[in-house]
Amino acid sequence: GSNTLTIAPGVVVVYDRNTVTNKILEEYGLRLIKIRGSELVRGRGGPRCMSMPFEREEV
Repeated sequence: GSNTLTIAPGVVVVYDRNTVTNKILEEYGLRLIKIRGSELVRGRGGPRCMSMPFEREEV
């Protein structure tokens, strides 16, 4: 599986090493912000699990 963080409609933060999942997400038209994640892995999580809550204006 893949752990992603949605930051806006159609925009997600992903690990760059998840090449198969990333390809599929791009085929569905999502914009990917790819990160290396070597430090996040130490915490045993992905972009979503290792982020703090944040607020944004309604879309």
